[in-house]
Amino acid sequence: MLEMLQLVAKTDPLQLFLAVLIFDIPRFTLSLLSLALFGMRKSSVEPTAEEPKVSVIIPTFNGGSGLEPTIASLRRQTLRPTEIIVIDDGSTDQTRAIAEQARARGVVDMVICHGTRCGRSPAINAGVRFASGDLILTVDADTVFEPTAVARLAAAFRDPRVAGASGNIALSNERDSLWTGLQSVEYLMSISAGRSILDVAGAIACLSGACSMYRRDVFLHHGGLDVGPGEDLEYSLRLRRLGHLIRFVPDAWAETAGPTSGIGLLRQRARWDRDALRIRFMMYGELSFFHPLERFPDTLQRLDFIVFDLIPTLALPFYLAYVVLLFGPNAASFLGAIYLLLLWISFFNMALAFVMFNRSISLFALGTSLIFPFYQGVYLKCARFFSYSSEIVFATSRHDDFVPPRVRRALLETPVSGHAR
Repeated sequence: MLEMLQLVAKTDPLQLFLAVLIFDIPRFTLSLLSLALFGMRKSSVEPTAEEPKVSVIIPTFNGGSGLEPTIASLRRQTLRPTEIIVIDDGSTDQTRAIAEQARARGVVDMVICHGTRCGRSPAINAGVRFASGDLILTVDADTVFEPTAVARLAAAFRDPRVAGASGNIALSNERDSLWTGLQSVEYLMSISAGRSILDVAGAIACLSGACSMYRRDVFLHHGGLDVGPGEDLEYSLRLRRLGHLIRFVPDAWAETAGPTSGIGLLRQRARWDRDALRIRFMMYGELSFFHPLERFPDTLQRLDFIVFDLIPTLALPFYLAYVVLLFGPNAASFLGAIYLLLLWISFFNMALAFVMFNRSISLFALGTSLIFPFYQGVYLKCARFFSYSSEIVFATSRHDDFVPPRVRRALLETPVSGHAR
């Protein structure tokens, strides 16, 4: 270990800068330190003369097992939803029966059933047309909210410029496996810390699909969600392009379940990464560093993706080859020393994040943090490299099973003159 530290001490500062940029951990350090120095914008939950009416839409495909906890958490809110609408999107399990039972008990106001699966976006778009609230809260069927979450999200819309807002997300199944433990730490860093500082800068790029709130009249006026893959990112970027503000509310907490296996995690992230690349660069042309007449926050959100995500990911294999050529037999020692450095930075990040966001530190989370730098900087980055490469070469998002085959075929046959709805 002493030899590795001595090797790092003798390394050119530029080499160290490249290493920490490639392996991603210090990105969260900058976010956390910025939040600690400048503070987070707190959402207000004091009652006003006229509370907004919130319609909740829960699209689900074979998600009946998670419906009851989700509905129960919504019924416990300090700002009670005006209505709860469940859309059964062609489920083949007991989802419809569970939803109808909830409606019979009076805890759900409407159940809409699709005979065949149409996809998450068409399900939400259909629900919005039946909703009566001023604000629309879209919720996955496995999302459980803290009691003040809806009120805190709704408070963001007191600014008439805001058209969408999303809340903070933690994992409900953190202890189920090593993979969920790692995801729990990742969510705290990338969502809680990362999006908080982006919100301060007005540079939020994506409203989370698990729980986001929209202004209903704006949602309908702009045609709702795109029915292709990556609809949450596409709609968020569309709102930004149209001049609306989107917010992240760090103290509006919800919990959702993450993939429990490494294969399931890779499939989820492959879909997210392919969609992000396709939407950002092929649909919205965000590859260039600067666009004429672009607002500064829009430039920031694009540069955040390009500088901290795209470039380090595509450069990873070339950087590793460069390290081997530069250090020769000492390459492994150099990378080991960098890992130790990143590990200490990761511990600092975790401690600061747990304090700032008032989350308790479990022994399980502390254990997973020992391999978090490898998970974040190598495992996910390698997976992202293959996802980006496959999208660039083969356009694999066109075959994404998240969109039903018949909808995907219709999309591919539709001229590119506009978004299909």
